[in-house]
Amino acid sequence: MPHKCTRCGREFEDGSTEILKGCPSCGGKKFLYVRDERRHDDVLEEKSVEEIAEETGEEALEVRDEAPGPVDCYERVESIRIVGPGSYELNIEKLAQSDDMVVGLGNEGKYMVDILSMGRERRKRRFWKD
Repeated sequence: MPHKCTRCGREFEDGSTEILKGCPSCGGKKFLYVRDERRHDDVLEEKSVEEIAEETGEEALEVRDEAPGPVDCYERVESIRIVGPGSYELNIEKLAQSDDMVVGLGNEGKYMVDILSMGRERRKRRFWKD
């Protein structure tokens, strides 16, 4: 007959040396004989969430699985983000819709942006808003 730890419920085969040393999971020294027919009864028993909540005395909470909607590229990235030294990520769509200046289109899909002039314009706007 298999043995079951009374503390954690871990099962051991008959004649296991772990029973003599104690349960390796929880350190328990008490074991219960379990008949082969009833060995997996507690695992196979189906219970509802409400029944489990009543047994444990805890409140059953409903978890809603709301998947976030698709993130628009315009909202995902700032106008200019520094990726590494000398490497930048540009959101051309956001730059085009804002008042920032996209100076020109270079060869092979390269854009040239005057970052300094963009900073100067922002300072002027702040000065005039006050």
